This record gives sequence, structure tokens and C-alpha cells, in this order.
Amino acid sequence: MTTVHEWTGLEAHALRLALRMSVRVFAQHLGVAPRTVAKWNQLGSATRPRPDTQAILDTALARADSATHLRFETLLLELGQDADQGLRVTRVGPRAWDYETWTDDLDRVVVALSRQSFNYAADLLNRWLARYDPHALDDKGLYLFARSTTLLGDLQRDQGAVAGPLSARRSYLNARSIYGQLDIPRRIAQLDLSLAVVTEMSGGLDEAAREYEALAVDDRLSPRDRTRARLWVGTALSKNDRNDYAARLMTTAIREFESLGEPEDWSVAHQKLALAHRGAGNLPEALRLIDLARATAVTDAPMQRVRLETAYGHILLSDRATVDDGLMILDRAAREAAQHGLAHQLRSIEGIQQTIQRENERLPLPRRSGSSRVSVKQQAITDEQWRYTRIIWDYHQMHHDLRRCDVAIGLGSHDLGVARAAVDLYRAGWFPLLVFSGATSPTTATRFPRGEAVHYREHALELGMPDETILLEPNATNTGQNIALSHQVLADAGIEPCSVLLISKPYMERRAYATARKVWPEVEVVCASEPLELNDYVSSIGDPKLVIDMLVGDLQRVIQYPKLGYAIEQPVPGEVHDAYQSLVRAGFDSRLLTS
Repeated sequence: MTTVHEWTGLEAHALRLALRMSVRVFAQHLGVAPRTVAKWNQLGSATRPRPDTQAILDTALARADSATHLRFETLLLELGQDADQGLRVTRVGPRAWDYETWTDDLDRVVVALSRQSFNYAADLLNRWLARYDPHALDDKGLYLFARSTTLLGDLQRDQGAVAGPLSARRSYLNARSIYGQLDIPRRIAQLDLSLAVVTEMSGGLDEAAREYEALAVDDRLSPRDRTRARLWVGTALSKNDRNDYAARLMTTAIREFESLGEPEDWSVAHQKLALAHRGAGNLPEALRLIDLARATAVTDAPMQRVRLETAYGHILLSDRATVDDGLMILDRAAREAAQHGLAHQLRSIEGIQQTIQRENERLPLPRRSGSSRVSVKQQAITDEQWRYTRIIWDYHQMHHDLRRCDVAIGLGSHDLGVARAAVDLYRAGWFPLLVFSGATSPTTATRFPRGEAVHYREHALELGMPDETILLEPNATNTGQNIALSHQVLADAGIEPCSVLLISKPYMERRAYATARKVWPEVEVVCASEPLELNDYVSSIGDPKLVIDMLVGDLQRVIQYPKLGYAIEQPVPGEVHDAYQSLVRAGFDSRLLTS
């Protein structure tokens, strides 16, 4: 629909022509005298109808069909150019042909997501989400806006963004709110299912299993979606080592998919059932099932190829005779995941690789001389210790609201998640230029032999970040040097930023902030990291005790470094201090400073 700010004879004349009416018929249509219409035609923008006639013209335009609106806009632009006048109208909401184009674009997004063409899908979605305010849309526009927001959530989920303001969870909740306003129960239930998937991906396995169980008998969902919910109950339970019950649920889901005639879901269910049997120690059955899943895969999309290869590699790694084959397959899956920006799958693969490497003593864990540290297999972590860990995990994160910064600095470490987070933040427009900083350390020399910054840059390029947006600082061996030397790299490039986005591991945000404020006090500092829950981060590292040791060690540095002049002081709440002392007494001390 189009509205006119203020009618003149020019707009009235264009409306008559768009309606294809004569002067007399148009006058009768409006209820005015023919000489008034003739005056509008003659004087154009030099005459303005009276207020009551302005309202009559508003009504006539509002009642016109979409074709008339298109002719009106076209004629008005032509007449306005002839009279040296601008187009003094406002388009309110989508028009009929916009709805059709929007719908077509969403169908293209579905295809793009199935092929993991994330940049193309994002461009199509942003074309519409950035164009309209949902509060100004009618019901049809709101439905398309909610569908677009749902697909944006699918894109973010497939890329591994499951928490934070730019995450699948936020998009799904926004779409759910609109469907609630439109009172479409089926769509609401489908989003509840998607939110349960995000909960599972974030490490909330028990919570996800409960949500799936409720949705498996929810009449708002189609039989296929209810069966998928039943399958995913088993997936969440299998990840939580409840493999026998998970296998029974998955077997039931397979039978239902067969009766529903859903070959793609049937094949995927065999893949998940294979992993449940692997977890239960039944390797022959796991191999039989994964072979069946690979042989009957309906789609050859990158996402499914990576999932199948990851599952196959994981099963092969469970037998010492086929470990090398499993590692080779996982390496292949990791390369494809990186190529297509499948961050969540890449984290899962890296977690599996690190766990197997440690079990086979291919990647020795760092430990300080004389430490009383024991392996995770020897020390069970209690619920109370996990509670203390979550307190410290939350404290380490600054919870800054993201805002656009002049530059970003990616702080080197053992964690490739820093590079993934940098790419996601760049794509979201939070900075135009990035410095990756870091040499090697005893804990990263094996994994990143050419230096942390170099490997980070290569990983970011694989994920699609433009080469010209990345600068390298390859010499820093600690956080203070990360900041100071990155500052120098920027200065050498003629760049003096006023604001810096520091991208680090999730548990290093506070120490990075305190260090930057000491080393480079002139700039505004915003902190960010990969949006992970604690459970998800632990899974990506593969060693729960090591993660707790690192959180405890970083907290000690937050407390001690200001006294040494390395950082500014940070307030430490009492519950954080108590959690720290309790975990140190429990033996989580391998990353503590020794002097």
C-alpha cells in the first residue's frame, strides 16, 4: 500500500490516470465537482485540495487494488520528474507482488540451507527482515516475517550459534512470539521442538530429553515431527550415556518412520542408533547400523555427509585396531565442516579427536612439576564442584552488550573457537578489521606448530572471512603482549582505533579486559567470545578436569596480576572467592601460578 503525505493537484491527477477514469467519472467517484478535478489537472502541484477532500483522496487510494497502486507510483514519478517534484509518497508494508517475491525467496533459502550455502541464505533473509518493522505488517506479512526469523534461527543453529543475542535461540523465541500473536499452534510447537534442539546443543541433555518427551505426544505436531521428537529423546539420552533406553526409543522411531514413508529420517535414525550402540559397547551392531545409514542416505548435503562421517569415524575410534582409520575419517569430516562453516559439527569433531589423542597419549596434557593432579578417570567431579565451576565460568565472562568497534583482536590460545567467533562477529558487522595475535606456547606447539595467529587466520579463511580484513601479530606469548603488539601492528598500518573488540576463550574475557585496560587505556574495550554454555565448552575440550583447572588458574591471575602491574583490579564477589578456594582444596590446581 502507498500513502500520500499531502495531496496536491499533481497526486490527484496521477490517481485519476491510475484508476483509468475520465474527469467526470473521477469527480463522481470522489463526490466533487468536475471543475475541481479539471483544476487539479491544470495547476498540478500549485494547488492543494481542502482538508476534507484530502481525506476523500486518502480513502480512494486506500481502496484501490495493487495494480492501481503500481500505476499510481509510476505515473507520479513520471509527472513529478516533469514538474521537478520529488516522489512524496510512503509505501506502507509489502504489496501483493512483494508477498509473492518474499515467499519465493524463502523457498530459495530452504534450498540454500539444505546445501549449507549460508552466505546466500543470509542475504536472502536480511533482504526482508531489514526492510520491514513487524509492528507495521498485516497478518500475512507477520507470517512471512516469522517464517523468515525461523529460517534465520535454522541458519544460526547450523552454524553453531546457539546462545547470545545473535543466536538461534533468540531468533526462535522471536518467531515463536509472532506465531503466538497469530495463534498458529502448529508453528509454535515446531519452534518448541527447535528450541529443544538448541538446548541439547548447549549441553542441557536432561532438559532437552524432557522437552522432547513432551513434544513426542503433542497433538499440535504432525506425526513426522512427533516421531522426530521421540528419536531426539534417544539422542539426548545417548549423549548422557543412557544408551540402552535410548536404543529402544530410537528403534521405535525407526519403525514409525518406515510406516510414515520417510526414508531420509529413517536413514538418519540408523546413524543415531549406531552411536547409541557404540556408547553401549556393542561395536559390531554399531558398525552394521552406520553402514546401513551410509548406504541409504537420501541427501548428499554437506551437513549430512559431515554427520555421517563423524559418526563413522567415532565408531572406528572405539576399536584400537581401527583408530588410524577413524582419525583419517574425522580429519576429512573436519575439513568439510570448516569449508562449509559448520561450527557446531567442527567443535564436536575436535572434541572427539582431542579425547582420543589424550587416551592414546598422542597429545600429552600440560602439568606443572610436582603437581598432585590426577586424571579425570581417577577423580569424579561432584555436583557441588560443578556448581562452583559454573559460578566461576559466569564470573569470567564480562556479559558486554555487543556494539560496533573500530577493530577486533583475536587472542591466541589452544582454542580454535576464537577464530570461529571472530568470523561470526565479522559477518554480523561488529568490526571491519581483525588482528589475530599469538606465537606458540608449550600447550599449543603441537597443535599450532606455525603459531596460533597463523593457524587462526587459516581457519578464518576456510570459514569464508576475506583475507584483506585480517592482520597478523605472530610474536606474542602472553595476554599483555597480545594487546601491546597488536596495537603496534595497527599503528604500523596507520590505524589508531578508538574502540577494540577483544575476542577470546569464554573464560578469558575478564582477564583480557583487565589486561587491555592496563596496557592500552586509551581505547574503549568490548569483550566477546564464542557463545557456548559450560557443558558445550567442556565437550569441545574433552577433559572436564582440565577445563576446571583452567578456570581456576585464570581466576587466580585475575586476582594476582593487578598486584604485579599486569592488569587493572577486578572486584571478586564472595561466592566467586569461596568457589575458587573450594576447587583449589579439591585438587583443581594444575594451572595455578607456582610463585
